[in-house]
Amino acid sequence: MIHHISFPASDPYRVARVLAELTNGQYFEFPVTPGAYMVNFDDDHGSALEIIPADRVWLPGADEVDVGSAEPAMNCSGFHVAISVPVSRERIEDVGAREGWLVRFCDRGPFQLIELWVENRFMIELLTSSMTPAYLTFMKPETYGDWLKEVQHSDRELHAIR
Repeated sequence: MIHHISFPASDPYRVARVLAELTNGQYFEFPVTPGAYMVNFDDDHGSALEIIPADRVWLPGADEVDVGSAEPAMNCSGFHVAISVPVSRERIEDVGAREGWLVRFCDRGPFQLIELWVENRFMIELLTSSMTPAYLTFMKPETYGDWLKEVQHSDRELHAIR
């Protein structure tokens, strides 16, 4: 069970406000460092997103984690997370358009999702209530394992043809 994820943003307040809106959550200041925010989903799992300023990094402190400064992050990131949201595809598209962030519907084959490119820097995959069941079915180890075997078999056949 993932309870929270932390990621950087150029404008943590704006990102927290938008993500709280899309998750029906609430956002609060996050006192670990000035300018950080937390979005709480108000669910039974304690799910939350921690958004810290882009020029901050987590460091191993003397007794526990600490926050330090870093050079501004590159424009894009390897970070991404998939979350289920209680709003519609149309709502996500409207909010993305309002914020000027890239939003696109994607069919990944076994499931569908919506890419929300926060600050046009990193991707959050959003699953509406109608998309979540297919994702949950696909991510069961046996289903994913069978799919992976299929993909690997197809790749071997393609390499044999070349």
